[in-house]
Amino acid sequence: MTPEIAAYGILRNEPLHKDREALEQTLCSDAECSYKYARYVMNAENSWDLARNVIKRRFVLGEAAISTSDEYSYQYAEWVIGGRFELGEAAISENAWYSYWYAKEIIWERFKLGEAAISKEAELSYDYAKDVIRGNWTPELAVMCPCWLYTYAKDVVKGRLPAVMHNKMISFGIIDSSDKYVKKYLGAKKYCTLKGKDIKHDSRTSV
Repeated sequence: MTPEIAAYGILRNEPLHKDREALEQTLCSDAECSYKYARYVMNAENSWDLARNVIKRRFVLGEAAISTSDEYSYQYAEWVIGGRFELGEAAISENAWYSYWYAKEIIWERFKLGEAAISKEAELSYDYAKDVIRGNWTPELAVMCPCWLYTYAKDVVKGRLPAVMHNKMISFGIIDSSDKYVKKYLGAKKYCTLKGKDIKHDSRTSV
């Protein structure tokens, strides 16, 4: 058992321990212990003494450790802060799933830092477009993945994409010809054909 886990165990059983501050100093270097302490001890609603003396405060001492973990940064934002946890956003942004839910349920707006990760997951990119972007498109955002390019063509341009964006979709098709959004776009007469110059990538107008 590590000192951090031991310190957490003591405070979990006795939140108002006489050496609480020293024990907090010990456990604050561990992300998991810091998050669990903040959520389950400092915010425990089943303890009247704790509720009166300690409840509903952030464990600032442990936030540096928490911020190194995508999981605990997200959980800390959701269950302890109830809002944005800026220090942990770099870690959250590395995980597509946490990035999507962080945008949708915690900050209620685009989470630009996590969009690169989200764009690599077909289902999440679709959900993000529907639940978070909601029509507030920019060309720079749309070119990040086939799903967003297709949605941009369908809902914004309502037709064939501008040359640079069109060629970007072709580039995605070269990388993965089975991508369903590439196939939807390149297979629709509304946008283009699969013959002649439409399947040739023009590097002079690439994104």
